[in-house]
Amino acid sequence: MKKNVIVAGALLGSVLVLSGCRVDFGLGDRQQEVASYDVADKLTVLDVRAGAGDIVVTESGRSGVRVTETLHWRGDKGDKPVTEHAVEGDTLVLRDKCPHGNCSVDYRIEIPKGLTTKLDAGSGTLTLRALTGEVTADTGSGNIEAGTLGTKRFVAETGSGDVEVKFAAVPDKVDVRTGSGDATVRLPQGAYDVTAETGSGNKTVQVTDDPSAPRSVLVRTGSGDAKVLRP
Repeated sequence: MKKNVIVAGALLGSVLVLSGCRVDFGLGDRQQEVASYDVADKLTVLDVRAGAGDIVVTESGRSGVRVTETLHWRGDKGDKPVTEHAVEGDTLVLRDKCPHGNCSVDYRIEIPKGLTTKLDAGSGTLTLRALTGEVTADTGSGNIEAGTLGTKRFVAETGSGDVEVKFAAVPDKVDVRTGSGDATVRLPQGAYDVTAETGSGNKTVQVTDDPSAPRSVLVRTGSGDAKVLRP
């Protein structure tokens, strides 16, 4: 079953429980609009497919998903980004697009414990906090910052930018890549099957590297330091 809601225009259907929070700012030809809403459907996956803008995802004790969008654009309303929200089965999908390319959308998202998170952004910083579900994060240009992670599976890639990841619990699989930038993974004590590679940069491995370990860690950079460190 699929339910669609367009937040940049009318709000339709039962997917969202709205907080009534919408604020418009006019800053000359620079415009900004903020909207917040709740998604009460039973979900197992968050899937964000964004153009330009920063994304912050935080796990909390709430039962549903809370989303705050900040839209940025220049010019008149015709240049404002369009955002769409859809519940597709057990997945909440967030999308946005810029009519003329000169706009962006920032997301701040609170999710329930254990939700799988998938982020795909054209550009912008991805920030992940205290997530315990599986994570896949990809940005064409921008940093990826993740802390206090309890997830068992973490995959992250940026074309250009730094990746900084810190785990609070031992993961089963970590795969971190950057085309240009430093990549740092901090792990709890234990043995890991570590692969650290860099085309141009320094390589540092502080944890116990054991090829027979059941937990695998890959850190790869095209240009930049590759580090697998203790906390």
